[in-house]
Amino acid sequence: MAGKTGARWYFVILLVLLGTLLGVYLQRFEATAPFFRDVVHSGFSLRDVDLVFMRFGLSFYLRLNLGSLLGGLASLWILR
Repeated sequence: MAGKTGARWYFVILLVLLGTLLGVYLQRFEATAPFFRDVVHSGFSLRDVDLVFMRFGLSFYLRLNLGSLLGGLASLWILR
């Protein structure tokens, strides 16, 4: 029973991510940009971390928009 519950949450997360990607894509068009603007855009960026033997950068951002909400609602509607 626990395996099915875990698979359902993966499905919800997958559809929220796909909805977010769709929302970011729809931000490029003038007609849909006002509806799919980012509601939440937060994160951090370490542009240049220099260790003596290695140099790298790291960034992580969270973007939520109308597509995220629609993906979550679609997944919950499908799973019910």
